[in-house]
Amino acid sequence: MKHRMNRIKGFITLFFMVFSFVFVGCSHARPPKPGPHFIWVPPHTGPHGRIIPGHWKHTGPVHPHGKYWVSGHFNEAGRWIPGHWVVR
Repeated sequence: MKHRMNRIKGFITLFFMVFSFVFVGCSHARPPKPGPHFIWVPPHTGPHGRIIPGHWKHTGPVHPHGKYWVSGHFNEAGRWIPGHWVVR
């Protein structure tokens, strides 16, 4: 009886260990907010069927120190470039 209980406990432990790793790849952290005038745009499918990753969108006024926000976009090679600040 004791051997059977140890076997069941081992199976339950193994099950929960394997089950917990299923969700490790599903969690994605949102990158830090780049400033006060930004909104998060969740991942979505664009007009040409491309999946656009979640990204920050600038909604505020032009930055007073000569910086401007380049929104996330696909480059010529088809790679997603996250949004970033650029100095004029």
